[in-house]
Amino acid sequence: MKRISLFLTGLFILCGWIGAQNDKISFNTTDHDFGTIGDRDGRVYFDFILTNNSDEAIVITRATASCGCTTPIWSKEPIEPNKTGTINVGYSPTGLGSFNKNVSVYINQLPPIPLTIRGEVIRSSSVPKKLTPEEEYPIAIGAYRLKSMELNFDQIDYLEKKTLRLEVFNNSDKPITQKALKLPKYIKVDISAPVIPPKTQAVIDVHLEIQDINLYGYLLGDFNLQIDGIPHSFHYSAVVQDNFSKWTASKRANAGKINVNTAEINFGNLSSGNSRTIKISNSGRTALNIRNIQSFDPSISVSNPRFIINPGEIAEIKVIIDNRKIQSNNLSSTLAIITDDPKKPIYEIVVTASKRL
Repeated sequence: MKRISLFLTGLFILCGWIGAQNDKISFNTTDHDFGTIGDRDGRVYFDFILTNNSDEAIVITRATASCGCTTPIWSKEPIEPNKTGTINVGYSPTGLGSFNKNVSVYINQLPPIPLTIRGEVIRSSSVPKKLTPEEEYPIAIGAYRLKSMELNFDQIDYLEKKTLRLEVFNNSDKPITQKALKLPKYIKVDISAPVIPPKTQAVIDVHLEIQDINLYGYLLGDFNLQIDGIPHSFHYSAVVQDNFSKWTASKRANAGKINVNTAEINFGNLSSGNSRTIKISNSGRTALNIRNIQSFDPSISVSNPRFIINPGEIAEIKVIIDNRKIQSNNLSSTLAIITDDPKKPIYEIVVTASKRL
């Protein structure tokens, strides 16, 4: 749970944003309780309904789940003003006891918005239920079915390797071919069966290994699998940061400590300029590494995203907005400062502005 909470540090800050912006975007709920579910009763589903109260169309670009047992399927078309979109979240019981799972919803260029499903899995008193292929593999690409398309690697350290598995099924009476197309340099794919016989399952192991120190921060992207000659996009996500569990107690106690002079930058209508200065200091006993300063919006950049602050020093960084790249009349986004401070590995700064016409 600790590793998951670190990954979601940047997400829960959005809860306040949703409340502040409920005149433009609203949900029927952001937290659903399934109550009790039998462990052999199969997958359960709930529809989170998003309403666009603004005067501009919005797009749900993707939705990612915190584990393979949770599957989000969302409206792909633009949601026009006063219309609704749906994020259908399915959950497959994987064991007895309480569960609490998260789905991150990405809308336009905004940081992710968190949705939660919860409940308790109890032992079914009925005879074990044999799941149909449609129930066991709820995501369909034609006759090619999957348990999940999402690859959430959670937290990963520099030079660390993680593997996630996609479970697939050929639900047709003909063979299905599958192969990976051009992949990012940090992802490798092992396919158990390049040709899947009819009514047969297969697995795809996706390996993530970070060997580039410049990748610290939120790592989001897509790669393609070619299924029967047609490419299909698969989304992956991770947060790259130091694995403090490997540090000695002495190293953690003497680590650098980040201090930032603000948690919010409001540019207004940009009439007073398109740059602001933030101050970052180190009150720790050793050097503080600023691994990366990452923007969630293409219109926002910083003067220096990676540097070292020695104990007692203060660094000044400019946050810059390119008015030409603001994609809507009102900008609301986040800067994530990735550090090797064990107590504050990710420091978030909210950035807002109005587009200058």
